[in-house]
Amino acid sequence: MIQGYGSVRNRYREAIIVNPLMTGGLLPSDVQERIVENGWLSVGYSVCFDCITGQSSLITKPPIRDFLADVAEFLGGEIAYHTFGCRAAQFAVMKTISDYLRSNGDRKHAGIVLADSLCHYTTIIAAELSGLRIEEAPNTGSPEYKISAENFQRKIEDIKDRTGKYPCLIAVTHVEPYHGNLNPAEEIGKLAEEYEIPYMVNAAYTAGIIPLSMKDLHADFLTASAHKSMASLAPLGFLVTLSEWSKRLLKFAGAKTALKSRILRNKVPVLFGCSIGGAPLISAMYSFQHVVDRVKRWNEELEKTRWFIREMERLDGVSLIGEKPHNHHLMHFETPIFWEISNHHKRRGFFLAEEMIKRGIVGLQRGMSKHIKLSIYGLEWECVKRIRDAFFEIAEKYVKKFNLKYSV
Repeated sequence: MIQGYGSVRNRYREAIIVNPLMTGGLLPSDVQERIVENGWLSVGYSVCFDCITGQSSLITKPPIRDFLADVAEFLGGEIAYHTFGCRAAQFAVMKTISDYLRSNGDRKHAGIVLADSLCHYTTIIAAELSGLRIEEAPNTGSPEYKISAENFQRKIEDIKDRTGKYPCLIAVTHVEPYHGNLNPAEEIGKLAEEYEIPYMVNAAYTAGIIPLSMKDLHADFLTASAHKSMASLAPLGFLVTLSEWSKRLLKFAGAKTALKSRILRNKVPVLFGCSIGGAPLISAMYSFQHVVDRVKRWNEELEKTRWFIREMERLDGVSLIGEKPHNHHLMHFETPIFWEISNHHKRRGFFLAEEMIKRGIVGLQRGMSKHIKLSIYGLEWECVKRIRDAFFEIAEKYVKKFNLKYSV
């Protein structure tokens, strides 16, 4: 039976968002208005009317080709391509490396990707789909979970000792998604250069948030998530690289069909032929100046985050998990006071997210109270203090109600 889909609405459109997956991807209000006013939601392939090449990266009306050149320059690269999210960009890199290994009979590199031990799950899946195997450089464990260049070097040497070859790719998550640690990507990049190993930096949580240049990081590839960190609609990512790699990476399809002998001109296999051609790409174009400008204010955002950490740690037992001082807006707290409350509350671990929603704040993971992740990136100080006050109000309310040992 057909349901009333036409009545579906975003019940959180007026709420303050604290989900770290979302805060860097929030569209400015003027961008939202322009997308509607200029008709970009009227059809799925809304940028493709004037395409003459069959390749959306080459479209000039609207100026996608120029936009991608600006993205490459902004992120310190030479060539940029838009992709179906950051995960597709990672797959494109790994499939290119895998194909190169097979076609050239490389005796120096094994089919192993060396990644940080807190890499995003999509890095692991991209390697699997590309026929490569992931090995990980360990972190320091609790409470900071830090990655070091020294551990990467030890792992490189270990792989060489076991296989007689070096990894075919080093993949580092610039800021890992579990604790918000800023990894030493530049130091690891220098190692990759020394060992002559291709190097990919996954900047899903940093490109468009903090000032960075892939050349400064000594990277061959940089992958970005526009909907996480570049104020854009999903799903959209970017793959940025250097010209020396672009010929291998952006090879056009060589297949020819038996029937009709069709040649797939201008289709790039590792990017699934042609990438996204609608509203997400337009949203990124409209938001680009906003993103360029806000990166310059990163130090203000970082100070705001550090202030919030200090305030949260005033709550009895609450402590930040991850590196200190913190260097990113993604925060992961250990929250025993809320865990204790959940053990007495009829809604168990769901109570915390639900109490926050009642206060107009959304984004805490439902069911979680022992540990929480959140972000205040881009919020005005009034909202930041409102979030801080909400945590204190909830703690005080239930510590008194259940007569708990914690002090507030």
